[in-house]
This record gives sequence, structure tokens and C-alpha cells, in this order.
Amino acid sequence: MCRVCQRRPEVPGEPHGRCDACARAGRRAYLFRLRPTSIGLQIVAGELSPRALHQALVGELEQFHGEPSTRPHLLGTSCDLVVAGKRLETIRVSPGLASRKDQVVAALRAGALRTDAAW
Repeated sequence: MCRVCQRRPEVPGEPHGRCDACARAGRRAYLFRLRPTSIGLQIVAGELSPRALHQALVGELEQFHGEPSTRPHLLGTSCDLVVAGKRLETIRVSPGLASRKDQVVAALRAGALRTDAAW
């Protein structure tokens, strides 16, 4: 299955696990793992480094006012950022984080403000 749309089969040999339609549209899904802390949630791992997240999506995350959607294919405390080019389309969270959607968005915004080389 395509990692982005979860509807069509992925193209063999496509490096990001996308279907043909998502690959042509330039849509990608970046996975992040979060962990609970005493003040909320914090990113512990991601498919983008903090520097790349800062350079690519800090403005988009600040302007995001939508509601993250819950997706059953995500496990544990993980979330996806679905990006088309340089535009943030949606944030998807695992069922375990469904009740903490505002904390997920806050953790992603705080992670985008970091400029370290690694999580």
C-alpha cells in the first residue's frame, strides 16, 4: 500500500513507498516518533533531521490550524506529516495519540524550531 494515500499499491522500486499518483503529485509522508514527557510530547526520531524540518516546514507548521486526523496504520506514539512539495497538507496521528492532538502539533512546532543535526 502507498504510504501517503493508503489506497493504491506502491510502485516497485519507488524509494518512498508511494503509488504512481502520489509520486507524480510530489506527495510524501514523513514519519516521526514521539515520547511523553512531563510537559507534553517530544520528538525522539524522525525521517527528517531537525535542521531539514526547520528549513522545509517551520513556516508551514506555524500556519497549520487544521485538526490532525487519526490513522489506524500508525502504531504506538507516531505521527505522519503529509507534504506536497513544500506545502504541508495534513498531520496524521496514531490512535494512541488521538486524545492529545494539540500536544502533537505543539511537539512538531517545537521540533521544527530546533536546528541540531540529529534528534
